[in-house]
Amino acid sequence: MPELSQLVSHRFRGFSPHENTIDGLNAALDFGVAQVEFDIRVAKCGTPLIYHDEAAKTQTGKLRHICDVMARDRHELGGVFAHMPTTEALFEAAAKHPNKAKLLVDMKDAGFEDMLVALAKANGLMDRIVWVSWLPETLYAIRDLAPGAELTLSHWCKNPSAAVRSIHRVYEAKNGEVPRPQRRLVLGERSGWFIDGPLQGEMRDLIQNVCVPAGMITRELVKNYQADGIKVSAFSYVTRDGIDTAETALGLDDYFIDAKVVFDSYA
Repeated sequence: MPELSQLVSHRFRGFSPHENTIDGLNAALDFGVAQVEFDIRVAKCGTPLIYHDEAAKTQTGKLRHICDVMARDRHELGGVFAHMPTTEALFEAAAKHPNKAKLLVDMKDAGFEDMLVALAKANGLMDRIVWVSWLPETLYAIRDLAPGAELTLSHWCKNPSAAVRSIHRVYEAKNGEVPRPQRRLVLGERSGWFIDGPLQGEMRDLIQNVCVPAGMITRELVKNYQADGIKVSAFSYVTRDGIDTAETALGLDDYFIDAKVVFDSYA
């Protein structure tokens, strides 16, 4: 049976009406969650905002890309934009809270790592942060900026479905290797890597963790990573029975949780 410390609140889902908000963060921390995960997208002005998708709906229902919107205009735009905090505000809230939980910072855009590291350092959070991304660009950049940082690569470990490919740009590893990218800036893209089998090469040496979809992971892959001291987590679980079953079958290190009822079962 997984311990409460192994559960990751995924975007603070269930802890507030809207995911990826400061209210959700504080509610999860108040509950005693030991690990919280949230996402960062970058606005047109360069301001990092807490949000998952590359686009969001305004009050009028219009879909706007985050990278096309000035951060100062998000409250006027309304809709989903009105609930997006800045990364600076969320980092400040996390730093002030007495629960010093681990912070899994999922970087959805690349090329802004120096700013994020500076914000983390300014709030005294570097020793609490695990830098997460589907983009190898961000992980290589973080390693250059902060050699001791803990890194997690998210990836598909089975061939993504047509539905996934219809909304993601899917890069495919050769012989398990994710090369150091030539590009540094990635903005407004929804993408990731399909690795058929275990990760190999320089990226494997770089990371301490991998995060994969729960429906794709196998016990063999978990064992392969764990044999090299690489921790494995999966997303996402919504029932206590689901994580208990996964623990028996897979023996994961951590579990991303999308429903507060799972945390309530530990109370």
